Amino acid sequence: MVSPLEESFPLALQVVDAAKVVEADVREDLRAGREPFARIMAARREVPDGGALVVRAIFEPAPLYKVMEKQGLAHHTERLADDDWRVWFYPEVPVLDVRGMEPPEPLSHTLNAVATLPEGGVLVQVNVRVPQFLLPKLAEQGCTHEVREVAPDRVHVFIRRASPAVATSLSA
Repeated sequence: MVSPLEESFPLALQVVDAAKVVEADVREDLRAGREPFARIMAARREVPDGGALVVRAIFEPAPLYKVMEKQGLAHHTERLADDDWRVWFYPEVPVLDVRGMEPPEPLSHTLNAVATLPEGGVLVQVNVRVPQFLLPKLAEQGCTHEVREVAPDRVHVFIRRASPAVATSLSA
């Protein structure tokens, strides 16, 4: 299984859970002259919410970029060799990297970003530790959160603005 947690990758890709990555290696199909589009789209349907699709091909599959963009997915392309391309398709979510900030900057920056989230919107904070002071403030703002400690010095906090009905039940 490939991991999207590479420093050179876009932050929105880095925060994808590796367990939610689905791969479609179509290199042999292409070499045999078979059309891989149906297989790629079948793999796309298997990707869980918040996950990513990885397509391996023998050339850069540029026409696929627009198809996936219409489904709300961004892409990141790696040329591993002349005939080996790996393309990641992932949801473009706002990511706030607060790793280089001193307290209380991460808290204030995150709360400002949360204030602009639409109902049901998601924001991911990348931090060096679990932000203990932020978590209760998120509940006050009508948000739910999930904390993933992905490395000793890297934490991803997934923040979702709840609908008004859910926010009311959370505060009751």
